[in-house]
Order: sequence, then C-alpha cells, then structure tokens
Amino acid sequence: MIGLVLAAGAGVRLGADTADLPKTLLPVDGDRTILDVVLANFRHAGLDDAVIVTGHAAERVQERVPELERRHGLQLELVYNPRALEWNNAYSLWCARDALAEGALLANGDTVHPASVEERLLEARGPDVLIAV
Repeated sequence: MIGLVLAAGAGVRLGADTADLPKTLLPVDGDRTILDVVLANFRHAGLDDAVIVTGHAAERVQERVPELERRHGLQLELVYNPRALEWNNAYSLWCARDALAEGALLANGDTVHPASVEERLLEARGPDVLIAV
C-alpha cells in the first residue's frame, strides 16, 4: 500500500498566499507545511512510499522532494496533472491510476488531521475496497 496525496489545485481562494505556491506547502505549524503533516501521517501509519499528484506550482514541490524524503522516511514519486487548473480531483486520480494498483491511502493535500484518521482507516479495511469520505 502507498500513500497518495492530491495536491494539484491552485488554491485561488487563498489569493496571494498561493499565487506561486501550492496550498499543500502553506505552513500550518511553524515551518511544518500541510504536506509535512500528510506525509508524517503516512509514515506513522506504516507506509514507506507515497505519490504526490502535483499541478499548480509543481516545481515548488519538486525542489523539496529530497528534504521531504529525509524528513519523513518515505520514498516519494511525483505525478504531474497537466489539467489541474481546468479539471478536478477526479482527473488527478486518473493521472495517478498506475499507483492505485498497489492499494492507496488517499489524502487531500489541503487537509490537516491527526494520524489517528489513517490508523482507523487501515484498521477498518477489509479484503476488497474501503472508501471513507
């Protein structure tokens, strides 16, 4: 199983804060970003690999990959959504469809929650599919 982060959106409602920065890289706790929280939750849940779907300001995530891998102990792969500014999360999932074959724990790149959410999802999974909204 891998972690899958949907982080392609432009975050236009946040105005100047996300003009040149994806909202997943906004700080939420000192220098910890939303993406840091998501990746730390994946690692806490026992995952070793994660895919991040990027779009708006993708290069800003790309430049941080080595640091994020060291900080969180995860192997990261980036998948680019070329239509992030036009289409929604469903297309980001389509872009990452190859990664879904292993099974994925999905997180939105603009959502902050405790690692207990991932733990509970993994505890509740069955032999087939678990979808939690």
